[in-house]
This record gives sequence, structure tokens and C-alpha cells, in this order.
Amino acid sequence: MVSEHRVASHSEESKTGLPVLNGHESSTQATGAAGASSTATTVGPSLGRLFWARRTTLAAYLGASLLLSAAVVFAARLLPPLAVGSALMAALLSVGLLIFARSRAGERENHEPVANLRRELHHTRRGYERLFTAVPCFICVLDRDHQILEANELYRREFGATDRSLCYEVCKHRTSICPDCIVDKTFADGQSRSNEEVLLTGDGKRVNAVVHTRPIYDDDGKIISVMEVFTDITEVKRLQRQLALTGRAVAGTAHRVKNILMGLEGGIFIVSDGLEEDDREAIAEGWEMVERNVQRVSAIVKDLLYCAKEREPEFEADICPQEIVLEVRDLYANRMAEDDIEIRAEVPEPFDRGTFDPEGIHSLLCNLVANAVDACRFDPADDKPAYVVTLRCRQNGDGATLFEVEDNGAGIPDDLNNKVFQDFFSSKGTEGTGIGLLVVQKVAEEHGGTITFESKPGKGTIFTVTIPARDRDLATDPAGAPTSEESSAPAR
Repeated sequence: MVSEHRVASHSEESKTGLPVLNGHESSTQATGAAGASSTATTVGPSLGRLFWARRTTLAAYLGASLLLSAAVVFAARLLPPLAVGSALMAALLSVGLLIFARSRAGERENHEPVANLRRELHHTRRGYERLFTAVPCFICVLDRDHQILEANELYRREFGATDRSLCYEVCKHRTSICPDCIVDKTFADGQSRSNEEVLLTGDGKRVNAVVHTRPIYDDDGKIISVMEVFTDITEVKRLQRQLALTGRAVAGTAHRVKNILMGLEGGIFIVSDGLEEDDREAIAEGWEMVERNVQRVSAIVKDLLYCAKEREPEFEADICPQEIVLEVRDLYANRMAEDDIEIRAEVPEPFDRGTFDPEGIHSLLCNLVANAVDACRFDPADDKPAYVVTLRCRQNGDGATLFEVEDNGAGIPDDLNNKVFQDFFSSKGTEGTGIGLLVVQKVAEEHGGTITFESKPGKGTIFTVTIPARDRDLATDPAGAPTSEESSAPAR
């Protein structure tokens, strides 16, 4: 409402010659309109009193002149003409000065109400300006060419907007008008509209916002501009997404847990038969099935808890990322060997040390390795001599740490490439929950890093996580560190 009256004042200001407030000093003309009405109401009687005062002064002056004229006629009979003229001039001058002084005093009295009204108008206008500046929404006023006529302080600061800049360039980083622009629709029919949009701030941050439009009219009832008000709902969207993630996680793991329970039941049945028949080989086989499925349930529960709760990363200094890679390699070596999959770790010297969340990095690598193992296990090809999963850790020229997990499994189909980093993506049907990549993404973001991948269907996939330097000590690993080699745990 503030901006509506403010921009409608452009036409009035062009007629009256009053200055237009722009830049960071946005204001409203509502006060100006009210002040003008009040001024007209008050100044009218004041001008009447001023006119009456001047008419009274003129009458007094004429009366005094008649009296002086009569006195001069009488004195002319007794005194010389020169003396009479001098006395007449002095008398008229004295009377004129007295009347002028009285008139000026009256004018000052009549101007005081006007001055008071102007001061009140100024204070009211400044109050509306402060309100317009402090409102916690993004507000801008656009013309028919989508040029910004006015904007509040928050809008200018976040989007770097200036007068006459284009809204779609400022808010969307676009080079053309947005499809189905609601501003154009409001210009066309005068109807207020609302929509949910994603904006980009000056530094590239995404902002979810609800936008409302409202037409602004001139005195003739024509639409001269449209006001947009954006309400930031980014935090609301984040909470909605987290709730949706929790619900989808529960639904997505139901089939996986069902399969695991069936495996547990099968293992328990074999163990029971083995105990009845005193068959140690059957007992060992059944117990191995139980252990394997318990580990699967444990992994699912840990990943769910990792994603569901707000966990603050626990960064520690002097952490060696290559050592974490070797730990993960050793953790998976035996169980991968049972599936005839080889795991390798390529960690060239010198080892690096820096600031990391070791638990987060360990979880990140475990999930990437688990996905790589599944890609090999579910590969339909039968012409590969061996399946290999390779872990790498190195630094690039910028001091960032790169973690890579490569496999030669089934690869990701081309039509699924754009869905890989969507919530709970999985290409394994009911065998996968999609939680693993969500954990990887979360850990990478906590470290300020990024994750990318390259995949060729039937050839394999490489996932790369880049963690930028975090005030880390780039000194080399001290003597006694594990030998850097292309170490591997051969399949058995």
C-alpha cells in the first residue's frame, strides 16, 4: 500500500515540480495527499484572513491620508507651503511605516500554521520512508517494460537492484521476460495475483518466495505500474523437504527391510535345523546369513538417523584423509571378496593432513563404496573378467581434497543421469533405498564441498567429491606413515 501511493505520485510531482524520492529513500505519497488536503483546508481561511487584514490596512491608510489632507488644508492658511509639504511628507512616511510593520506582523502570524503543517508533513513522510525501508519483505515497483521504478532497502541489498534495472535480470539472472509473467497479467486486467517462485540473489543464493502483485493507478484510474511483494519461504520449504524426506525414507525402506527380514528368517531356520541335527556346517551357514542381514539393517538405520536429525559436523584438526580411505578399504575387503569383487586404494605420497569431520568422511566413503559394490553385483553383463572398485584420495592445485570411488559395474543409464542427486534416487528397485547418495551429499555440503559423477552404461561410474581447503595444515605426513602404493585387497 505504501508503494502504491508512492509511485502514483510521479505524475503529480511532474506537475507540481516537487522532487521525486528514489534510490534508498523510498517514500509514500499517501501522506502527501493527506497533507495537501489538510493544507488546503487550513490555508483557505488563512488566506481569507490575510486578505481581510490587508483590506483593513488599506482603509486605515486612506483614513489617515484624509485626516492629514484636512490638516494640511488648515495649516496652509497659517504656515509657508514648504513647511507644510515637509510636515505632510513626514506624517505620511510615519503612518506608512506603522501600517507596513503591522502588515508584516500579520503575515508572520498567518504563515505560522502553514509552516507547522509542512513540518508535520515532513515528519510523517519520513516515518513512512522508515517503514518502507524496514519491512521484512522484498518490494519493488515495475513499469510496463519491467523496469524497477522503486524498491525497498532489502530488495536492493539482496539482489543488487538499481533504478531502471530489469526485474528478470536482477531476480532470475535471465536475459528475457519470464514465461507466464504475472506482472504482465496484472497490467492487462488489473487483477492482483500470487505465485510461488525461485529467485537468485546477487551472490547466486536460491531463495524460495511467494510473490504477490498489485496494480497502481494514477488520478485518472489508469494502471501506471505494478507492485511486487516477495515473502521469503526458504526456511518453510526446508522444513517441508525434511518432513517429506522422513516420510519417503520410511516408505522407501519398507521393501528393503522386508527382504532383509526374509533373509533373517531363512538364516534362523537353517541354524535351527543345524542345532537339531548337530550339523555345524549348517549352523555356520545360517549364522552367516543372520550376521549379513543384521549388518544391512544396521546400515539402513544409521543412514536414516544421519539424514533425519540435524547433526552438527565435528571437525577435527590434523586428520589424514588417506588414512580414512585405507580404513574403508580394509573394512570392505573381506565381504567384497565373497562376491568376487576386488577393492583397491590409490593414495599417493605425501599424505595430507587437514581439518575434517572424520566420522562424516568415513560415512561418505562407505556409502559410495556400497553403491559401487551394488553396481557390480547387479551388472547384467557376463563378459567382464573381474569387477574392481577403486578408491582414490589426492589434492588438486587449489589445495582441495578429492575423493574418488570408481567401479566397472553396470553404470547409470543416460535417462537417469539427471535424477542421481534427487532425494532417494536408486536404480536397484526394491533392493535400494537411495539413502546412501543423500548421506554423501549431506556430508559434502557440510564440508562446503561438491559431488559430481561420470558414468557410461555397461562400463562403470566414477563419483568425485571435492572438499575445499579448510584452514588446513598442508604439511606432509610424518615418518612412519603407511606406504603410499596402489594397494588392493584381492578377491578370493
